[in-house]
Amino acid sequence: MKFLTLNLLILLSSNAFSKDYYQKNIIDRAHEKFSKQILRLSSNIDNFFADSKHEDLQNRSKLKISLDTYFVESRGPHAIPDVNYRLMLPRTERRLQLFIEKEDDENKDETAESKAATKNIQDEDNDLTAGLRYMVEKSGIRFSWDNGIIVNVPMVVFSRFTAKKKILFDQWVLKINQQVKWVNDNGFTSDLDLDFDKKLSRKHILRMVNNTFWNDQDYVVRFENGPSLFHQINRKMAISYHAHVVTINKPEFVVDNYILQVTYRQLIYSKWLYMNISPFTNFPRINNFHRIPGLTVGFQAIIGHI
Repeated sequence: MKFLTLNLLILLSSNAFSKDYYQKNIIDRAHEKFSKQILRLSSNIDNFFADSKHEDLQNRSKLKISLDTYFVESRGPHAIPDVNYRLMLPRTERRLQLFIEKEDDENKDETAESKAATKNIQDEDNDLTAGLRYMVEKSGIRFSWDNGIIVNVPMVVFSRFTAKKKILFDQWVLKINQQVKWVNDNGFTSDLDLDFDKKLSRKHILRMVNNTFWNDQDYVVRFENGPSLFHQINRKMAISYHAHVVTINKPEFVVDNYILQVTYRQLIYSKWLYMNISPFTNFPRINNFHRIPGLTVGFQAIIGHI
């Protein structure tokens, strides 16, 4: 996957750039060329949706290419490539966006890698969604309404409503994120985040995570609660610590899993190539609360707007 991506970047390079362009190495030149192709595609599509009075707005389209490798006890390593293309229409982005992105990628939580260890990793949901997003802000609440398709076999349609708001207290910030989603072959799901953030220092943030997830297939309500500590080491490195407990309401209100995870993220090249390392340990009820340790090593390249 990484070699194919590099070859694609090199093939797209050209000679129509400034003096600074030629001073860069072949990888940076290829990245710059590919980024301009991504932004140009977005701008061309935008011409069909808006007039020219907002031409000074910035195009923020981007393509994310990632490769995550899971190492879990009693299982061999498993690599999962992922491509997420977020297409923005700069002259209409205050109201309308055309998007192509991984399903629910924006709402991926901090311990997603750890929870994947208790499932069959090869069965992870990597569906892509494509559609139109309408956005509006009222009374400090950001509303968005998505309608589109999930790229799958067979292809299905979906509709998703999201509301976000921040409420400031004396030393805490309450972040509310409510998402209600309908898929024509799966029904409804509800995903609610009520996170409390507190800035401990210039480089430390404490978050009390409170998530509630429900679906109308099995009517099980899943709760995830616990602290997360985020530490920005410098402009290129950051680390986070997570200690969460997962509970469910069926067959009765019981603990389903304990999660311990550390995530290290570093910018390893220029401004667009990142590395993530996440060691974790689960204590799931399905395994009689015996530990399931694991490790995720991932790389992510951002092409387009940075």
